Amino acid sequence: MRVGTLEALGPLIVQICKIAGTPGMSLGVLHDGEIHQAHFGFRDIASGLPPDETTTYVIGSLTKAVTAAMVGILVEDGKLDWTTQLHSILPEYTRDDKDPAINITIEDILSHRTGLPGYDSLWLGSNNNPVLKRSDAVPILGYLPVAKPLRTEFIYNNMAYEVAGQVIEKVSGIKYTDFLREHIVEPLAMLDTVYTEAPIDPKTASKAYSTLRDGSAHEIPRPLVGEDILMGAAGGIRSSITDLLILYENMMHAGNIEFDGGDELPGNPFKQLRKLWKGMISIPCESIRECSYAMGWVRTELPTMMGCTGPEGMPGICPPMIGKGLPSRLALIHQGSVQGSVAFVALFPESTTAIVVMANSVGLTDAVRLVGQLLIETTFENGIEGAEYLEYAKKTAENGATYLEEVQRELKEGKSIDKPPNPLKAYVGRYYNAIGNYWIEVVVKDDALKLSFMGSEEEESFDLEPYQGDAFFWITSHDQEAKKARSTTFGKDHYILKFGCKRRSLMIGTVDMGCVSWKHDSAVDGEGETFRKTKGRSGSRIYRPVELGQDL
Repeated sequence: MRVGTLEALGPLIVQICKIAGTPGMSLGVLHDGEIHQAHFGFRDIASGLPPDETTTYVIGSLTKAVTAAMVGILVEDGKLDWTTQLHSILPEYTRDDKDPAINITIEDILSHRTGLPGYDSLWLGSNNNPVLKRSDAVPILGYLPVAKPLRTEFIYNNMAYEVAGQVIEKVSGIKYTDFLREHIVEPLAMLDTVYTEAPIDPKTASKAYSTLRDGSAHEIPRPLVGEDILMGAAGGIRSSITDLLILYENMMHAGNIEFDGGDELPGNPFKQLRKLWKGMISIPCESIRECSYAMGWVRTELPTMMGCTGPEGMPGICPPMIGKGLPSRLALIHQGSVQGSVAFVALFPESTTAIVVMANSVGLTDAVRLVGQLLIETTFENGIEGAEYLEYAKKTAENGATYLEEVQRELKEGKSIDKPPNPLKAYVGRYYNAIGNYWIEVVVKDDALKLSFMGSEEEESFDLEPYQGDAFFWITSHDQEAKKARSTTFGKDHYILKFGCKRRSLMIGTVDMGCVSWKHDSAVDGEGETFRKTKGRSGSRIYRPVELGQDL
């Protein structure tokens, strides 16, 4: 590793951060036993504080490899098997006996091959507030529709990893945070690494930001903060570049010794790496070489293309190829992304090389991955074309800034009505999911329909616009979503509500809608999830069904 060459990337990285609207970034490289770190921008814009080697970020889905490693420790200790079925540990996980998904195992969960969709839109509300409890995770996993047959396709599922965290607690008899501290953080002397419930240290913790359409930063609440909070095991660890390099160096040492048949390293906590790093299911890939998901890791081989960036429903723009002209090399890669904190890691176990990049905004384009790619090429002394990287960053950032505007334009152009076929009161009510722990609220205000989720109408609501028939779409913008720490990359269908289940109210003698469908997860075919008004719930009424239309 030529430190001078890595340092020379600084001006290019600064330009990429500016294009992406990334306020602050930290990176680290471990190669040939040497460590290089660099830090850019601000961890706190208002105070003008830069990040450094102790600055902590929420590592997002980089947490998954740690959760999987914790399971590996339990397997090594004989307390759990990879093929143990979930319902045998958590009997509250129930499904129809004829549904193959009742048989999902620990390794199915950790490799995203359950065939169940993630339903991420249900748990993360505005302002980085998880609107569901940890106790909701297992029931939700149990009611999720089957998107693909078990063990046939890769479907990313954060909720399943949350449940894996609960498995760790049930089998070990201690809280996830205690297991993490006792088995990984303390043995490795990771001084900056904490879990969700730890108090935020303003001297080290980066603030969180969203990026507005013009590339400016807007401060938002930090993600995944609080005691016993949902999704901690899927993405809630907070750490620094310094600590992550310690973590990954020890993980690679343990893995290499395990594969070589050597003796265990004293004090190294990692076990079962041969299993954890094994490709379990193929994933979509732009390369002829291997692309698979292991447990908390994407396995790929260089040369490869690390995905094509584009919001949901938009054709992606492909980045430069990594490792072109170099010998084939195994890489273990993962990214993490929660609103206000993003991370990228690439491990090359054969050379004990680790590359880590973290930043404090999702940005208009995937800056951490792009910078990570630059670091990979430079570390292995492969040539790069800076202009090519900048052009890619500019194109994808432009798409990121204008995408939601295009979605809203397409929705408005698809309107076939200006006035709905039924009175506005027909659509009013609280609509619940099948297990009653999530609801959509529709009210009339100022002669228009307003939409909110999970009782959030006092702090925010969205205007509903007539679309087609009894369907409406909600009006929003990039900056409105970004300022509330909401995703700006959902496709058109996400913003459409289709009302149905027409029925007549005995109390008021008018037609009323009994259900609404919302396609909030693109992994599931069809019209989306159906939410229904439920007798006894707030906003419900007494109805007599009539033949006024087909149920959704």
